[in-house]
Amino acid sequence: MKRCGLKCTVTLAALLLLLAANSRSADKDKIVWKSIPNAILQVDSRAPKIWNVFQAGKKFDPLMLQIGSRYLVIYVRKMEIYEIAPEQLDHKGEDLLWREADKPAKPVATSDWSTKDVGSASRILVKLAGEGRMIDIQIPQMPDLRRGIY
Repeated sequence: MKRCGLKCTVTLAALLLLLAANSRSADKDKIVWKSIPNAILQVDSRAPKIWNVFQAGKKFDPLMLQIGSRYLVIYVRKMEIYEIAPEQLDHKGEDLLWREADKPAKPVATSDWSTKDVGSASRILVKLAGEGRMIDIQIPQMPDLRRGIY
């Protein structure tokens, strides 16, 4: 059995560090999407059979919407929706992982955007113009107890 010298050991260690850094940077690029409990979704005033609403972090912009096997990333402030291929998503338990670099070049055609604070929820209404479907998302909010209203 041939022994590896100090130079070989240093080269091997550098290679392992490079591979580890590469895998971490690939994970850093991915956004972790967590399901929003108690969210409400209606498409054309009816609840879909299979759906979920996800958020990245603590903010509600952007959102990811799952309707059946279809995934839509919704940028609320920019008023843009992008359709994501399911193959671009990694499932990690109940969470989803997605790289924003995989976002399509063109957004889905939309119209009639409306975002409102309706007290106990934030409501997002948008029409998918190409399909004529109206999407209504309601995301529960924590009440601001400092205001003394509740």
